Amino acid sequence: MHYGASLDLRMSDSLEEFVQYLDSLGLSHVEIRQSYLDIRPDPPSHEEFRDVRETYGVTYTLHAPYNDSNAGNLHESLRRATVDGIKETLDTAAAIGAGAVVVHGGGVKRSYPDRVKEYARSQAVKTIREAARHADEVGVPLGVENQRRKETKRYNTSTPAMLASFLEDVDVDSEYLGVTLDVGHAKATGIEPSAFVDEFGDRIVVAHLHDNDGSADDHDPLPEFESVAATVDAPYNVLEMKSKADIEACVRP
Repeated sequence: MHYGASLDLRMSDSLEEFVQYLDSLGLSHVEIRQSYLDIRPDPPSHEEFRDVRETYGVTYTLHAPYNDSNAGNLHESLRRATVDGIKETLDTAAAIGAGAVVVHGGGVKRSYPDRVKEYARSQAVKTIREAARHADEVGVPLGVENQRRKETKRYNTSTPAMLASFLEDVDVDSEYLGVTLDVGHAKATGIEPSAFVDEFGDRIVVAHLHDNDGSADDHDPLPEFESVAATVDAPYNVLEMKSKADIEACVRP
């Protein structure tokens, strides 16, 4: 099991600076969000990724685009752009030796008519099907993440049953199509993470670790992250925090 943290657009560190920081905390895994790479004027090259990996002995996962991106986009050209973005992240993952790519399964406003909601879900199924086939081609696991239940938006993967049904409809028989279990999203939805573990078992390739009070997706520190991760038993375990101070609060409470 590898333990680490997420490097996202809130953080100004270079890749190597962030890895050095994690190393000082005894962590050896980095999940790089595509949005972090997108906004940097000097994103690390594939060679730089590989050099940092070899120098510090870290492992990588990547998070596919989700800012202003929706696997279930109603507009077909924008849906295809989402597919392209996921494929690009998978290609980067393959080039740098990353262990998995995390992806969201899309959502739609609850206020829309049922026919619109079903169309949006079918769009998301197509998106993840195309992405999963590409994951199989490049040999990188794609972990579809459970997203939390919201009053205003229906996500396709909020509960174990919804996620299982979604993956069944994606219908790609590949060892590279898996699950990302976000324990904070599960808690904010009122579901024990163990329910996802019972449903998906070793299909869970990444665990996102953070806390909340059960009412909102706050991404608060989770000092007991190791015991929580042990119940999931995913290969890659990511402290998904909003700041370096929160990462430290997990490791040194």
